[in-house]
Amino acid sequence: MTTLWLDLGNTRLKYWLTDDVGQVISHDAKQHLQAPAELLIGLTDRFERLAPDFIGISSVLGEQINTLVAQTLSHLSIPFEFVHVDPAHPLMRSHYDANQLGVDRWLQMLGVVDRKKRQCVVGCGTAVTIDLIDHAEHLGGYIFPSIYLQRESLFSGTKQITISNGEFDSIAPGMTTQDAVHRGILLSIIGAINEISQRHGNFELILTGGDAAIIAQHIARPVCIRDDLLLDGLARFFKSHLNQ
Repeated sequence: MTTLWLDLGNTRLKYWLTDDVGQVISHDAKQHLQAPAELLIGLTDRFERLAPDFIGISSVLGEQINTLVAQTLSHLSIPFEFVHVDPAHPLMRSHYDANQLGVDRWLQMLGVVDRKKRQCVVGCGTAVTIDLIDHAEHLGGYIFPSIYLQRESLFSGTKQITISNGEFDSIAPGMTTQDAVHRGILLSIIGAINEISQRHGNFELILTGGDAAIIAQHIARPVCIRDDLLLDGLARFFKSHLNQ
């Protein structure tokens, strides 16, 4: 049995094909340029050739887009289902408003949650999210603009700073405006993570997402980087959900 896992994020469409033991046998990621339904139409032939037995979907794109996605996938005659946030899930309970908890953020936590541990999960994607979990109970968290969103906001809101594609490679004081901008933005994220880590020193610190490696090298304590944590959350959700 093979399963296709589909993640419709704010900027990218990602998919993984796994076998019956969870091994990834095919994967890809593409920018959808705010037109994920159209991109998906172009991928349906590929999905048909992959011939999965089931498609599990995570989407943060809202009901209207999800309806178009469902219409497209229905032509494949392959069973599919969207993830929904369940604050009373057997693996992790949360007091967060389920209508406001992003499914991608929730799946990142679900992918790593452990009843024996206290955990701090940092998602380093389009937004930076920090969530605290105490023995499988979600305590809430924080949301920040990513380093790139912060840079875009600064450039669009000021006349004296011109847009630049500099590197987020240091938190040492910058000697040019370009360096000062990039290092100041990175420091704001690092400082927040370090502050939360200091307040919750007995929580395991876990980073995931595209910018995890950039951020992790500046954190003042040991960090565990987990790639494709959302994929793990998808698999854990449907394993539990379909067995109910």
